[in-house]
Amino acid sequence: MVNSEKVFCTQLKGRQRFLRLLGGPAKEKGLRAGLVTLKPKEFIGEHKTENKEEALIILKGSATVYYGRGKRIKASQNSLVFIPPETLHNVKNSGRKILQYVYITAQV
Repeated sequence: MVNSEKVFCTQLKGRQRFLRLLGGPAKEKGLRAGLVTLKPKEFIGEHKTENKEEALIILKGSATVYYGRGKRIKASQNSLVFIPPETLHNVKNSGRKILQYVYITAQV
């Protein structure tokens, strides 16, 4: 039998730079997610995935994802970027419009 008391829906809207979608008071087990909104040329800030895998789903705009030592990958709307555990990375809005993406992390 499935426990449906923990099933919920969160709207992906808001004007703040960062909106936590999972990993808050509901205390999900290891899955975390958030909605990020960056202005043109804005960076999220360099950080490391530690023992987590991360997926970035680009909803609007264009991003450049910097990772490792001087490596980068470009991603546009409707793209998914996978970041393996222990990977130092940063995300920049490389377009002229707002960049909006959802990140999802899970411990491995």
